[in-house]
Amino acid sequence: MKTNALAIWTAAVLVSLIFTAQAVSRADDWTQWRGPNRDGAVSFKPPKKWPEKLKLKWKVDVGHGDASPVMAGKRVFLFTNQGQRETITAVNLADGRQVWQDSYLVRYTQESYEKEHGKGPKATPVVHGGRLFTVGVTGVITAYDAATGKQLWRKEPKGGLKEAYPVFGMSVSPLIVNDLLIAPVGGNAQSKLTAFDARTGEVKWEWGAENLHPELGLGYSSPMLAEIAGARQIIFWSGRDIVGLDPQSGKQLWGFPFKSQWDNVVTPVLHDGMVIVSGNPQGIVAVKVNKQGDAWRAEQAWAQADAVTYMNTPVVSQNMLYGLSIKKKGQYFCIDLADGKTRWLSEGKEAEHASLISAGDSLFIFTDDAKLIVAKGGGQGFEMIRRYEVASSPVWAHPILLDRQILVKDATTLALWSFE
Repeated sequence: MKTNALAIWTAAVLVSLIFTAQAVSRADDWTQWRGPNRDGAVSFKPPKKWPEKLKLKWKVDVGHGDASPVMAGKRVFLFTNQGQRETITAVNLADGRQVWQDSYLVRYTQESYEKEHGKGPKATPVVHGGRLFTVGVTGVITAYDAATGKQLWRKEPKGGLKEAYPVFGMSVSPLIVNDLLIAPVGGNAQSKLTAFDARTGEVKWEWGAENLHPELGLGYSSPMLAEIAGARQIIFWSGRDIVGLDPQSGKQLWGFPFKSQWDNVVTPVLHDGMVIVSGNPQGIVAVKVNKQGDAWRAEQAWAQADAVTYMNTPVVSQNMLYGLSIKKKGQYFCIDLADGKTRWLSEGKEAEHASLISAGDSLFIFTDDAKLIVAKGGGQGFEMIRRYEVASSPVWAHPILLDRQILVKDATTLALWSFE
């Protein structure tokens, strides 16, 4: 009996270790906002011939919300709203079957002008070290065991509910640095970017800017991790300033003033020591960051106003910046990252929103009206290769691009499509 028990225990440990290793190291995992490296860029081998239509592998109901799915170890995690409960669901990539689910009651009051976007959640979860982390629309932060769904710890918002989140709800997708979970806390002028111990939920440091908006707080732009001049740092746009923070202490290394007339939504884009953001009406600005002795410097490398992104984060491919501008009711653009000059603009009226993925020589553009556009990268002009229908309702969540497959979350469902 002891031998059998030991064998069972050993097998269980091996299974757990295998899943944890997959959740940490699989090259094709999509563990966070905008993909493996948080930049909307993946490797992809295009088919010899693009099919006329995509093949639907499976489709399941998952609930409302604009949080993007994430994936680790052939398991997909969805964060949605089901019957006024924020719900995290794990399903198998192969067939969409549910593995585990957990939920909690959420009370979120929408502003009248954001009804079309639903009640969230909006922040994309992150998977790291066999753990899954979520940030709810009201600021509830939860850590789960990714294999079993067991809750490891939870942080509830402090103070009154109105002060717990910005006016449009928490939308900042959390970032993992070493074993720290970086996420915003609070929605008023005391809003803080906060580092939690990912294992315990203990607060390690806080950073907050001065003169924040009394309701928006730090806003809606998600942090990035960069290595600049040999130093790892968290890049964050607070809506007032673009800053670089030391990951271990939260100390601000440098700052560059950049204030948008509208909310700060765009995630910073990183390229060759530059931090690129966009706001209305300024357009797009590239900030060059370097270090001279012990002093950090952040200076404008270039700026241009031909394109303005709002709820669309651009992608980098072959030293070009591609995105969707709000001008002319939606214009695709290509900007040379060397000097900020516009290479081309599409005609307009393309889409209200688009999630872009850079995949080798191809661009994958997922529009809010449920279209997938495959376009050719390059500075000669916008060249569409194929257009596919990928949903029957609006798509605001960022899709997952895999090898010959895509996962698409629309208003209420998750579907796996194949190019073969």
